[in-house]
Amino acid sequence: MVGMTRCRPTLYLAGVFAVSLFASGCGEKPQKFTTSVEIVQVQRLGGGSQDLKAPPGLLDIELKYVDCPGDARRVMRGDKTFSQCGAKFKKGDKVPADVVLTYSSERGQYRSELVRLDDCEVKLDPKEEANYETVQDCKDLVSSGAVVGVHCDRTRNQDLVAKCPWLKRR
Repeated sequence: MVGMTRCRPTLYLAGVFAVSLFASGCGEKPQKFTTSVEIVQVQRLGGGSQDLKAPPGLLDIELKYVDCPGDARRVMRGDKTFSQCGAKFKKGDKVPADVVLTYSSERGQYRSELVRLDDCEVKLDPKEEANYETVQDCKDLVSSGAVVGVHCDRTRNQDLVAKCPWLKRR
């Protein structure tokens, strides 16, 4: 009996350590990916109302991940610092982007964050509702040889995640 009471605190501490290691996402490190994006839309907000050459106060940009199957997009609102650097972007530009994928044990899912667009550093507010991602893969519905509608799959399927791993969530 004496030997068992000495082991219990050790077993307890080992159990606490194992649970904390599991809860921390098993030590998953953030992964960085570089991809190409196309600027779909640019909207400048604030800034140069009097002086049209003044940089915007905020910059909304819609991006399309060109290497991903289907239609994978990110809409983002950059702060004043990003707006000054990103004022050069225009619709149709294809630029490199760096994306970091991290696992949140709190949410039980992955989250991707755009950290660089061309040579501009990006810091997005995760609570800003203007920052979001969408994915969809749409196909025509055909009946008797005629297109009668469209079906859009908005899941992050295996083909999408295989080509664009930063878009995985689970």
